[in-house]
Amino acid sequence: MARRELPDTAGNCFPLLSKNTAMRASSLLLLILFSSCVLLEPALPMGYPRAWEHSRSRGLSQDDVSAGPHPDTAFYVSAISFPPTYDWQKDTAFGATACTLKFFRGTEQLLSVCAGPSKRISAHPDRHHIIDGKLYSEYFDSHGTTVKCNGETVAEWSGSESLLGILHKDGVLHTLGRGPSSLWFTYRRDGVPLMKVEGGEVFGGFDSCTCGPTGAIYEDGGAVCFAYKTSTGGVQRAYLVRDGVPEMMLGTPSVQVLDVKQIGGGAALFYREKSNAVLSFRGKPVDIYWGGRIIWVDGEILSLSGSPSVVGHFNRPLNTRLNYGVGGEGFNKNLQGGSDFFYYGRDENELLSFNQPRPGWEGYYFFNRHCACMVGSNLAAVLTPRGQGTDLPFLAFGKDTLRYNLYGFLSGVSVKINN
Repeated sequence: MARRELPDTAGNCFPLLSKNTAMRASSLLLLILFSSCVLLEPALPMGYPRAWEHSRSRGLSQDDVSAGPHPDTAFYVSAISFPPTYDWQKDTAFGATACTLKFFRGTEQLLSVCAGPSKRISAHPDRHHIIDGKLYSEYFDSHGTTVKCNGETVAEWSGSESLLGILHKDGVLHTLGRGPSSLWFTYRRDGVPLMKVEGGEVFGGFDSCTCGPTGAIYEDGGAVCFAYKTSTGGVQRAYLVRDGVPEMMLGTPSVQVLDVKQIGGGAALFYREKSNAVLSFRGKPVDIYWGGRIIWVDGEILSLSGSPSVVGHFNRPLNTRLNYGVGGEGFNKNLQGGSDFFYYGRDENELLSFNQPRPGWEGYYFFNRHCACMVGSNLAAVLTPRGQGTDLPFLAFGKDTLRYNLYGFLSGVSVKINN
């Protein structure tokens, strides 16, 4: 089949097909759907729209968005655009459809590259990660896994892995990848495996409540860190890995490990021992019980003002109703009764949880937690309208909005503050 790809005047990259070729491509769509699954990523998670605070009272200029609350604050937004005649919301075989990966700083377009299986760039919003002003994308199929930065390949290997974390440090790309059916995970440097753990469960992946921009792998005190647990013979063992060297933190029959993180060079552990939930830091217990008034049911560790805290569900003595909140040494904050997404800044005043729906936002998609980030105590979010109307996807920050003139969806937002 003769096929060539050229950028259009808007920087999109769509195939140019002859009339007969286009007819054959259309007639083959159903066949592709059922017989060529190796080419296709999972369907777009249309799901239900998420609800966020917003205002359409006025638009943002480029200077407003690039500067934000501080002259050196910039918003970065990723997006996927499609040909205007293509109904991307109904097609579950988008992996075989022409599309374009875009990347913006405020309103300035930084990147526009062809996406799809032939380019090994996924259109799936879960596969885009904005880290330190750069756009990383992951693609995997039966032929292998590819990681790109701003459209250029930075690592690839055989075997299919869904990434849990990405960290680019000192010119080395560190990744954590989960294998099919979550039966194992692999830690790699520049695509070369250093650790493979069968049956291991990594803490803090990209779908975690408390994950940062780099997911399950992060830098602390100059060390590249991540944590995981295993379960053998009814005994859970938790490990903290620093620069590729694992150290066992917990491992007794009576313990259920909930989370492990390194904060300021010290190990924070959150676990259940029999009926009690315990948070410890540097080997000492942290009071998260608010004077004995609550009982923690589950949770994850986060750092607030450099100290370990817990976010999760709790109830009160003699009351089985679940609450959702954050607890740390000397403070507590009861959030909403449940949370679709939870975001946090540096201290206890920068905590936000959101539920759906909210009035006025039923007509918008909010794909995942990458679609929002904290800017101090405020939230920046990107939303994409449902349906085929004239409304445009937009970035919402406080009472302001910035709209993007593209046919497709916004897949992520991040903020970079240069001190």
